[in-house]
Amino acid sequence: LKVKFSTRSCPLACAMARAPLQLLVAAVLCASAAASATPLCPANTTADDVLAGKNLKGQIAVVTGGDTGLGFAAALALSKRGATVVIGNHNATHGELAAKNISSMTGAKVVALPLNLGSLDSVRTFAKIYLRQFGGQLDMLVNNAGIIGPSKLTAEGYELVFQVDYLGHFLLTELLLPALRASAPSRIVNVASGAHENACETAGWPMDCFKDWTYLPPPVVPRRNVTVHYTNRTAVTESSSYGIAKFANVQHAAALAQREHGAGVQAFSLTPGFALTSMTSGIDPSKAFCDTQRHPDPSLPANPCPFSAEQGTAVVVLCAAGDEKLISGAYYSRTFACETRPIVMQGFTEAMQNELYERSLRWVGLAPDPDELVV
Repeated sequence: LKVKFSTRSCPLACAMARAPLQLLVAAVLCASAAASATPLCPANTTADDVLAGKNLKGQIAVVTGGDTGLGFAAALALSKRGATVVIGNHNATHGELAAKNISSMTGAKVVALPLNLGSLDSVRTFAKIYLRQFGGQLDMLVNNAGIIGPSKLTAEGYELVFQVDYLGHFLLTELLLPALRASAPSRIVNVASGAHENACETAGWPMDCFKDWTYLPPPVVPRRNVTVHYTNRTAVTESSSYGIAKFANVQHAAALAQREHGAGVQAFSLTPGFALTSMTSGIDPSKAFCDTQRHPDPSLPANPCPFSAEQGTAVVVLCAAGDEKLISGAYYSRTFACETRPIVMQGFTEAMQNELYERSLRWVGLAPDPDELVV
């Protein structure tokens, strides 16, 4: 979908939609906006505000990276509403401490299981242990954990950020899909980023780098200065592979929504905006950066910059357990008060989404590589 869409300008969005699929999507988004004129999470709304009055007792959520930052805030908010939360993270000690702290604060059951998304074997082990311990129930899967760098190869031969942020979560989702289907209605949440919008340029590649499969899976991105054309400025910055993985997270959710519609499993992707966490603590929230965190509607209260972890997580828990009128497959933005936002495709097409999914199945070893088949 290449339509520039805002839920506050439905007539324009519908008029701009040319292809039948675009018109249908625009119509659905317009109808959703009309049903709820009140912003879902404006300004300083927190995760607790979004889930106020929710009863999640009897439900189970897996939150990757739940020991710190947005993941901790999500795990805490969900457990406050009675959900059992399973934290999956790389550092077992940190995970166990986080689980203990959240459980003591909320009285809910919180369990930590080791999960190294940079190792596909570790992902498989996590899934086996989870399914053995929790009997095949899973109501919410929050794919939150991630890294920004460095860009290097993993033992499996994939670029590290791409594997940790995308491929590891792709495999985890596939292995847990039977539990999600058995627990339907259930939800999958991919924590992506606005960095997907400039993924190609930030890696130092052509602006339409996703028009074919040349850069997927991505090679190692060497450190160098690159010129990036943001919506409000042009800047020279250090190259990064982060946006590539986040782009894949967004496309993964869109494909899941189509594939799992009949099974009662919904999928969403989102950007939490610029939130203060251990991952972002070294980033200077300069005026130019904070300009992108302003909602264009002046009637709404101003967004904080940065958001606190609890404020940034508002959109995470909204997608995991909030408003039932959310659109499966859509991309939600905390900066835009948890409205849907367009995906910047950079040469990619909706027709390629399922092929990316099928290729990802091969990359994680769940489908044979046709080039290696013996006839």
